[in-house]
Amino acid sequence: MGRQCRTHGARVPAGDRLVSATPDGVAVVLQASGPNALGIIRSLGTRGIAVVATDRDARALGMRSRYARPHVMRDPVDDPTGFIDDLEALGRSLPAPGVLFPTHDEAIEVIGPHEARLATWFRMPWSPWTQLQQYLDKSGQHAAAHRIGFPTPLTVEPSDEADVRAAASALRFPVVLKPRVNPTGFKATFSRQVLEVSDPDALLREWDRARAHLPQVSEVIPGGDDCLWTLGSYRDADGSPRASFTGHKLRQWPPRFGTARAAEASWDPSLAMRGHLLLDEMNFHGISQVEVKRDPRDGRDYLIEVNPRSWLWISLATTCGVNIPEAAFLDAMGHPRTWPEGHRSDVRWVLSAKHVLATAGEVGRGHWGGTAAAHTLKPPIVDGVWSITDPRPGVSQLGHMIRRAAS
Repeated sequence: MGRQCRTHGARVPAGDRLVSATPDGVAVVLQASGPNALGIIRSLGTRGIAVVATDRDARALGMRSRYARPHVMRDPVDDPTGFIDDLEALGRSLPAPGVLFPTHDEAIEVIGPHEARLATWFRMPWSPWTQLQQYLDKSGQHAAAHRIGFPTPLTVEPSDEADVRAAASALRFPVVLKPRVNPTGFKATFSRQVLEVSDPDALLREWDRARAHLPQVSEVIPGGDDCLWTLGSYRDADGSPRASFTGHKLRQWPPRFGTARAAEASWDPSLAMRGHLLLDEMNFHGISQVEVKRDPRDGRDYLIEVNPRSWLWISLATTCGVNIPEAAFLDAMGHPRTWPEGHRSDVRWVLSAKHVLATAGEVGRGHWGGTAAAHTLKPPIVDGVWSITDPRPGVSQLGHMIRRAAS
């Protein structure tokens, strides 16, 4: 067994290093499978906070970090009842209060109805389920945006084929179909986050395929991946921002409708103000990502979505001096701290395992300009997985890539 971390006078295994949790408490990172979780783990572990990383797969990236004790438990998607049972058992075993950090919507959805049961063991620094539930549905997010005049793409929510035909005459193509709820199930079905269609006939076909996922149909806002901006923040139970960060994607995988593989920090106080107005309307408490697309035609920011949890490149905020996971942890433990507005800009974040090879191919095929591609690798830069001080996740990732290439 590895060394132990001391909290409340007791000891919790913490990989290969001694971590003193101050104030006493243990961060529990759920579904620690990717860079999102790894960013939380490192943001907390490097601040001397004890961390338990949980996942169904003992080989998950976050489980490899030197800053966390790995703990295998059932998955909220595959076995929601087992997930809650395992979480309660973990809580009983902790010598100090646990602070939960969900990395995917499905964990929040499964935990929500069981908040009272888990509250004995865990602090949950986010809005109560009765309030948050409506905003896991993108319809609720759009409704809040409309109430305060926050721009949204023209969007319809058909309930049958007749609604689709009526919408087709009002929409400007291309449009995308995206799930109102359960994005993980949608992606598992279609191997992509959205379905893009270019004409009414294609819309009818794709809506019929996707109707079980309650898709929204939205016009596509023009502009490249670098027009996708983020306000990432932690807000306390009174709705006061404790830590705020802004930045934008540089490139996604796949391009146009994917997840970030390169991003850049850039403090935008206007976006922060408007994003917090939206979160005010939602009476939001917790970590969130408000993602917008900045329309190059008029400079307006159109709401893409509000993720009511951490996001893939949250580690970039920490690199720039805004430690959002620490803000959530300290507040949950009754020691709130507020980070001043503003942060370092012109710092980049990449997932080099995806980004370098994909960029070479896109530039070589003429799908992306060399100047824009080179900018994504301009120092200062931080990798979402590779770290000199925490090398095991990167080594594990490299081994997985080698095995996949050899198979």
